[in-house]
Amino acid sequence: MLRSEIYELERAVDSILFKERIDGDTHYHKEVAGQVSYVQSVCSDLKKKWTNELLSSAKDQVIKRYVQYHQAGIIQLSDKVSREVPALNFSEDNIASIKAINQGILGHLENLLEFLRSNFYQFFDIDHKSSIYHCEILNQKIAVVEPRLRLYQSDSEVQSLINCILESVHEILADGLASGISYRQADHCLHLIQMTHQLLSIGSETAPKTLFLALYQQNMNSLYFFNWYQTFLSEQIAKMADKKCKEEFINNELKGLVNIYVSADKSIQPELPSTDVYLIPWLQEQVNRQSQRTVNNKFSMQMPLNLSVPQFALFVRIFYKTGCFPTENVAMITRFFTDHFTTKKQSHISRKSFSRAFYNLDQSAAAVVRDFLQKMLNYLNKTYFP
Repeated sequence: MLRSEIYELERAVDSILFKERIDGDTHYHKEVAGQVSYVQSVCSDLKKKWTNELLSSAKDQVIKRYVQYHQAGIIQLSDKVSREVPALNFSEDNIASIKAINQGILGHLENLLEFLRSNFYQFFDIDHKSSIYHCEILNQKIAVVEPRLRLYQSDSEVQSLINCILESVHEILADGLASGISYRQADHCLHLIQMTHQLLSIGSETAPKTLFLALYQQNMNSLYFFNWYQTFLSEQIAKMADKKCKEEFINNELKGLVNIYVSADKSIQPELPSTDVYLIPWLQEQVNRQSQRTVNNKFSMQMPLNLSVPQFALFVRIFYKTGCFPTENVAMITRFFTDHFTTKKQSHISRKSFSRAFYNLDQSAAAVVRDFLQKMLNYLNKTYFP
């Protein structure tokens, strides 16, 4: 049963993409329009064929392989269309026409994927990379809601949290358009935006803590969210003069978060720890700091480096990725290095800027780091392996 049923669809799409285009040739446009209609008819035939075959007595494992095989093939075909760029020597009208044709093909392919997902959802792989076109549709849906969220001005803390959500989602979708994100990740991004909009639309004023707890439970595990909460809590603590009140406040925060279940399957950034895995240890550390803090607090010595923040962050990332640290808690690693080191231009390294540089792909910083690593390797070879 596991064989490609989309050969004819691939052939029909390729015949449109690689057809010679001639400016002002009305015959060409009519012919291509007919071919796009043919693509639609092939998609309709596939739906009927799949309905018959996938509702047969075949074993679930066979059906699962069959669905996911074709899911991957259609996504690959869709991305090929999305990356098709008209030649620069075409007229503007012709380029617009070609783009419209491609959008029509993409619509039919996306409809075919949605058919597989909605009708055979138990076999559809939501952890597979979604198509570029699927991310574009998601961007459009978020663009409808975003202006309403940005208009919410009744509370500055809520607005700053909304900005965190939007920044996080935009970064993820930008990655999706460039290198792809899973259906699960894309769905969760949209869900968080819609949930936030729903909470703010209830009518009564939404407190920042209410929105925070909802996002925490839904595993809004982005660095923007982590940094917002750390700043928010630190500001709340700073307003309290009494040490005992501070300890009690942090303990109540800790108890509240411990009692909330966070699903690890839900995350907008799978490479980062879940909200509970990150924030609960951080709160426990704050409790310890408050209980151990004395009047004669001594600041830890900081070691200066001849590196910029992006270069330093890349060094730490290399250590992290190559297994030099016994922990995988990136927040703990980030906190240690920003507390104990300074760069050649910054006497205090912002955790936010360090974390951003940690995940950023900066080729100029990488070039400097590579030179340092080469010097280190040369020194090792010369000293220990003469």
